[in-house]
Amino acid sequence: MAFVRNNLPRVQSALRWVRVNDINPFEWTTSAPIIDPSELGDNQVLIKNHAVSLNPVDYKMATTNFSNTKLPAVTGYDISGEIVAIGNGVKDFKINDEVFGFLNLNTSNGGGALQQYSVGEIETLIKKPKEISHTDAATLGVAFVTAMDGLRQVDIDSSKSIFIPGGSGGVGHFSVQIAQIRGAKQVITSASKDEGIKILKEQYQIKDVINHAKENIIDRVKELTNGEGVDIVYDTTYLESSFEKTMKTVKEGGTWVVLRRFGSDTSKERKILDERKVKLVLADLGRYWFGNERAQLEKFAQNTLLQGAKWIEEGKLKPYINRIIKLEEAQNALELIKQGKGGFGKIVIKLL
Repeated sequence: MAFVRNNLPRVQSALRWVRVNDINPFEWTTSAPIIDPSELGDNQVLIKNHAVSLNPVDYKMATTNFSNTKLPAVTGYDISGEIVAIGNGVKDFKINDEVFGFLNLNTSNGGGALQQYSVGEIETLIKKPKEISHTDAATLGVAFVTAMDGLRQVDIDSSKSIFIPGGSGGVGHFSVQIAQIRGAKQVITSASKDEGIKILKEQYQIKDVINHAKENIIDRVKELTNGEGVDIVYDTTYLESSFEKTMKTVKEGGTWVVLRRFGSDTSKERKILDERKVKLVLADLGRYWFGNERAQLEKFAQNTLLQGAKWIEEGKLKPYINRIIKLEEAQNALELIKQGKGGFGKIVIKLL
């Protein structure tokens, strides 16, 4: 039987995902069921959420259901909280442990972050250091781990230049910091709003920030690299319409890393990049859930989360939280993110 903290409620507040469409996939409820702890899998825990951070994939999942999740369900992945029940096979966690990480991309069986209590799998959770707040810890889920996934696949050192479009986004603002921590010779990024440009320059000490709403990205990157282009591009904002622009910023023989959904067609990009002898690297956590790298998930996820926590403790990594909201405000916040109005960095829901 599962080990359970006393006096668990039976229902909770949640933003439920009830239909797959682009208009209104969610419904707010204060009577969503909480999973019976006896139904927890051997590797699962029930978490009382203290903080949750939002990502674009939270609404993309609801509008496409690319994981074929049975509805109704709950979306959202990044959490920080305390364990209130554990499955039979769980050995390294106990009741009342504070943990953080991200949830399974298949959000059935009590999963999903946009609720008061969530089911998590121990392979993507670690214990939260006391020195880190729940709000900061909640940001170190999908966005940070995705940033690390892309950049761990390339060699970054003091001889390499890198261009990271979209430095004001969740993945982007972590990526520019990781590139700095790893000692890149030159970090170039872009943003479209004055506020984001100011934050990148002043808070994160990024000297070369391109205003892509006013400046030509290709010309500016070439200008900043003495006409050569960069060694690496990590395109965290991929759009097919912008591919040819970002592709032209990487030098021949360089590397183009792109954030793409697992299983998506990359034949067009590969053909163009092959002609320029540019290596294509895909960054996406989906391959761990739906692909052939599932066995590597636990080691990669836990090591990455540990590294993020360590960097925060050392003052090297600084998550940017542009607003803290209540759970009942999540739907409006997701709509803002969908419209590109989510602000710099991350939006965090504080539940406790």
